[in-house]
Amino acid sequence: MTLKEIVSNSQFFTDENISLINYLGVANKAISLINVECKTLFPSIDNDGEDYTYMPKDWFFTLLSPYISYAIKMNDSSLSEADRYLEEFYRALSNFKDVLGSLVENYDEENPDSGISPDMISDIGFGGVYQIDTSNAINIGFFGNDNSAGSW
Repeated sequence: MTLKEIVSNSQFFTDENISLINYLGVANKAISLINVECKTLFPSIDNDGEDYTYMPKDWFFTLLSPYISYAIKMNDSSLSEADRYLEEFYRALSNFKDVLGSLVENYDEENPDSGISPDMISDIGFGGVYQIDTSNAINIGFFGNDNSAGSW
């Protein structure tokens, strides 16, 4: 999916237009917000006509379309409409963070739409839920196994 396709969709929904210079900056700001919130390393967009293959198409569209729509409505001073798009963006971002681990886990180089390359994740980890290895954990209850049956 290209940025040009997403912008076309946003312009349709907002019934407004935005210039190329502006929407490249807005899209890159959205990517920066995603990177900060999710501890990812998605690169900026340089060309609005090239496919962005660093994240699955559905997620790319789901995240960028409401943010671009938000910017269009902010520029138009339609604050209540802009707020709705911004809320949609943050809901999508929250959902993205929740599934980021499985998107990385399911990534297949042959099919970039299958997930997200581990190369796009910062060394300090991502902002979603971490898997914990409990294979060596011992379940001894809250008070331990001292035969006190939970008393002090």
